[in-house]
Order: sequence, then structure tokens, then C-alpha cells
Amino acid sequence: MDALTDIRDMMRGALASLLGFGGRLAARVVFMILAGRAYGVEAIGILGQVAAITEIAAAIGVLGLKRSLLDMLSEKHENGHPVEPRVVEALVFSLVFGIIISVLLLFVWPHIIPGRPDVWGLLFFAVIASILADVALTAIKFKRIVRWDVWARSIGESWGILAFALVFLSMGKMGAGLLLAYSCSLFVVFGISIWGLFSTYGFGALATAHPSLKNIVKIPVKSTPVAVTDIGIMALRRVDLIVVGLVLGPAGAGLYYIVQQLATIQLRLAGLFEPMLVPVIARLHNRMDAGRIGAILISICRWIFIIQLAILMPMVVFGDYIMSIFNPAFMVGGTVLAIVLVAELIDGSFISVETPLVFTNPKIPPTLMALAIGIEIVLIGIFSKLWGVEGAALGFFVAILFLNVGRLVSLSKCLKIKVLNISYIQPLLFSLLMLACLYALRICVPIEQSWIIGVGVVLSLGGYAFLIKTFGLTKSDKILLRAIQRKRKNRAKRAGAN
Repeated sequence: MDALTDIRDMMRGALASLLGFGGRLAARVVFMILAGRAYGVEAIGILGQVAAITEIAAAIGVLGLKRSLLDMLSEKHENGHPVEPRVVEALVFSLVFGIIISVLLLFVWPHIIPGRPDVWGLLFFAVIASILADVALTAIKFKRIVRWDVWARSIGESWGILAFALVFLSMGKMGAGLLLAYSCSLFVVFGISIWGLFSTYGFGALATAHPSLKNIVKIPVKSTPVAVTDIGIMALRRVDLIVVGLVLGPAGAGLYYIVQQLATIQLRLAGLFEPMLVPVIARLHNRMDAGRIGAILISICRWIFIIQLAILMPMVVFGDYIMSIFNPAFMVGGTVLAIVLVAELIDGSFISVETPLVFTNPKIPPTLMALAIGIEIVLIGIFSKLWGVEGAALGFFVAILFLNVGRLVSLSKCLKIKVLNISYIQPLLFSLLMLACLYALRICVPIEQSWIIGVGVVLSLGGYAFLIKTFGLTKSDKILLRAIQRKRKNRAKRAGAN
């Protein structure tokens, strides 16, 4: 496969993820409004804490296979061996490890959700289902197929939790309705993932594969360095919520959880290229092609930065009004949202840098992540006592800043790749111009005239996009886009000739 094919596959994966992201965003907004206004602030806080613990547990259960499995499968494929046995080995290992983790969590849930054994039991199986779903979706992405990930995560999970929340609300289950809906949505993800796995590899091929117990036992050895990093990535956005809940109680955790949910817009944008980027980097790593890895990272990181800026600016300016949509009590969270969004801008723009570091020097990412989480826990504990939820957001920002500076410096030292360059200045200046226009709009137009504000936001985004297209694209961006368009036309001509 040539460089253009790699980029085209990543763009195709990004487009599929973007389409799924639109559906996810719509469902997430409706769910947050329902949760905030029907279930209440404290119920959201408890849901946030349960989701944080569940997702950290699932990340531990996957044990880095979301990335290391791609490297294992790539190695098998490059050597001409079938990959199906390794897929089954990963699933078997994850099932056993997931059961152990779920058993341990049975000692945790009574302290978080006292007196609800029905929820404990459902969460027992939901954690296992979430772990197996992640492994199955990773195996599917090795084939460079993205649609199942979109259906599972962007559609099934988001619309599933909304549908179940409505069902349990109609049944009058106000106490644990959100927790039950969350658990059920994980089963939806599991069902779609397994269906996609069988459709991709074939049930017969997986059923007749001959997994090796010796290889299953070796999985932790190969995956643990990557696992520490992946667990850290998950914990970085979950530990803060747990600490806020311990320090400020369910109400503070509820406000912070809503901020996190809005910030996932940035996070999902950062992950648009991830489904195809990781397998591409894994293959290039096995071919020792550091030059192409650097070229891809420089382009992808800058594209993500540009896309995120367009979303960040309106949310920063009108953050307090956006927060009040979900519950009037959340209007005080505008500053919290702005701080977290800027942190996500930094992390989203440069998180892709970590993938080649994981493959090249696996000790660096977990070390950086462990230090960042330590900084996060300490600072959030101190700052939240001093300044409440705003302090928690500030602690998160400092931890994210430290982590990404460490990533960029490590990439420069290990692979001689410098991602950050002067090409970031133009998009940043254009975004500041958009920010000024939006602040002027906020000052001059009353919030009651929302349609005028909406038109102004759209025009600001359009102006930003025009400036990027006209002045902000680098020479390599223009060459690449022309090459992709030319290849698409040639493919269309060949199809027409046939």
C-alpha cells in the first residue's frame, strides 16, 4: 500500500466516524437534557461516578489490546500467518480477565450504590460485555472496516442509553433509572460488536481457529506496556470525576459530568482519524518507516487542531447558556466548560503522537501518563477545595498540558519528528478573529433572540472555514487533496468503463 492509500483510508475512516459522531451528538444532547431535568443533578453525579469506575475497569480488562492487538495481527499478517487464532486468543483472555475484574467490583458497588443488588448484578455482566466489545471492534478495525465501530459506539451506545432512560423513566424508576440505562447500553454495544466480528471474519473461520493456551498466557507480557498507557488515558478523564465526587459530593460531580459530556464533542473530533490511524502506524512501525510516520502525524495533528478550534470557540463564548439548557443550576459551569475544552484542544491535537511512542519506546507513554495522573489527583484535590468545580477543571488542564508537552518532547528525541511548527499560527489567528466576532455578537444581541445568534455562529464558522481553505492549507495539504481527488476521478472512470 502506498502513502496515498494510507491517507485515503484514514480520511475514509474519519468521514465515517464524523457521520456517526453527528448521530452520537444528537442522542447525547437529548439524553443530557432528559437526565438533567427529569432525573436531577445528583442522579447525574452518581451515574458519572459509576460510569467512571466501569470504564476504568473495562480499560484494565482490555489490557492494552485496543492497540497491541493491532500490532500482533499486523505481525502475523506480514509473516503470512492467519490472524483468526490470535483474535480468538485475545477474546478468551479478555473474557477470563473481565470476569475477575467484575468479581472484584462487587465489593465496590455497595459503597457507591448502596442497597441495589439488581444494579450490581447488571453491572457485573455489563463490564464483561464492554471489555469483549472493545476487543472485537479492535479486531474489526485491523481489516480497515470502521462502520461497526460507528454503529456500536456512535449509534448503539448513545441512542441505546437514551432509549432505556426513557423506558425506565416511564416505569417510574427514578432512583436507579440512569444506572440501568447505562448498563443496558453496554449490552447493545456488545451485541453490535460481536455481530460485526462474525460478519468481518466469518463465524466458521473463528470457530475453527485453533487458539494456543501458550499464546493466551503471553498476551499480558506483550500488552502490559501498552495497557498502562491506555488505562492511563481512560483514568485521566475519569479519576477527576471520582475525586470531584469525593470532595464536592454528587451535586459537584453532576455538574462536572455534564461538562465532560459536552467536552466529548472535542474528544470525538480528536478521535475521527483514530480508527484508521492506529493500524496504519502499526504497519509502518513493522516496516521501520519512521519518515512516513512523521509525515502522517504532522498532517493529522494539524487537521485535528483546525477542526477542534471551529467547535471550541462558540462553546467557549456561549458556554454558560449551553450548560443552562440541561438544568438551570448548571449555568454556573460556563467557566468550567471553557477550561476543560481548552485542555481537550491540547490533548486532542497531539494524542496521536502517543501511538508511535507506544510501538517504538513503550516505557515512555506509561511513565508520562502515571506522572500526569498523579499531578491530576493532587491538584484536583487541592484546587477543588479552594475553588470548587472550577479548581477541578484547572487541575485537569495542568495535567493535560504536562502530558502533551512530554509527548511532543519524547517524539522529537526518539524519532526526530517535530509535530509542532509554524503552520499552527494561521489557524490560531483565524480562530481568535472568530472568537472576537462571537464575543461582539454576545454583547450586542440579547440571548432571547437566539435565531440571530445562531445565524451569527454559522457565519463565523463559515468565515473561519473560508480563511482556512484560502490561506490556512499548507502546500503538502493542497498536493494531498489534489492527489486524492485525482485518484477518485480515475477510479470513477475505470468503473464507468467496466
